[in-house]
Amino acid sequence: MPSPVPDHFDLAVLANDLDHVEGVCWDPVRRCLWAGGEAGQVYRVEVDGAVTLLTTIDGGRLLGIALDGLGRLYVCDPGNHQLWRVEASGAYAAYGEPIAYPNYAAFAADGRLFVSDSGSFDEATGQVVVIDRAVTTRLETRPIGFANGLCLDGETLWVVESSAPGVSALDLTTGALTPVVEMERCVPDGLARDVAGGLLISCYQPNQLWRWTKEEGLELLLDDWTGEYVLSPTNVAFYGDDLSRLALASLCGNQINTVTPPHRGVAPHYPKGE
Repeated sequence: MPSPVPDHFDLAVLANDLDHVEGVCWDPVRRCLWAGGEAGQVYRVEVDGAVTLLTTIDGGRLLGIALDGLGRLYVCDPGNHQLWRVEASGAYAAYGEPIAYPNYAAFAADGRLFVSDSGSFDEATGQVVVIDRAVTTRLETRPIGFANGLCLDGETLWVVESSAPGVSALDLTTGALTPVVEMERCVPDGLARDVAGGLLISCYQPNQLWRWTKEEGLELLLDDWTGEYVLSPTNVAFYGDDLSRLALASLCGNQINTVTPPHRGVAPHYPKGE
């Protein structure tokens, strides 16, 4: 049977033999991707697909991953209820206070690191935590329906509510958290922005990739109903020198897939911090 992924997306397998990676981020200096495994592995993935293991966090179960301007990784680990800062050497240490279920991390331009604390899937108990110079503060918002992927756009923090399901906008000036993207019968997970004002939303189930804009609403880009080509795409990250390719992690599989979406990506913030 033909692939359910249209040819113009140029679907390819970037890397194999990974341990159920959920988080993925692009490193523009070292020109590689970083990803985290289910048993605490921190993987370096080259653009040609070569994989090396940087370190393994004892007792870890790694989810979202972010990078600062000094080349340090910030890894969400609900297995240890901790966010870790991982140095280029592979040494790691706790960053901020313990978090019940750290799921996704995203930097603001000023160096603040926002982290989703998912809470329960069955009831809205999720929160957003901000870590500023290793000081942890919980933002005062309404309860979030399984807080997950995060993405910053100026003073707006986009927040995936996986169990709603949908995406909400958190105004960092007023603290108001407003539902914006309403979805049905899916579990949204990761977020990325493109240069045309689009918000890309990956769905852990049922193997979908959506694009949302304020003007046009939701557009379904990919729908792999077979699960054979793009399985459980969780976090996503634009990568490459022109950010034209999108890496899709697979929590239920052993691969990182890659596609070419309609528009190039917007780079996340890489603050140099302390």
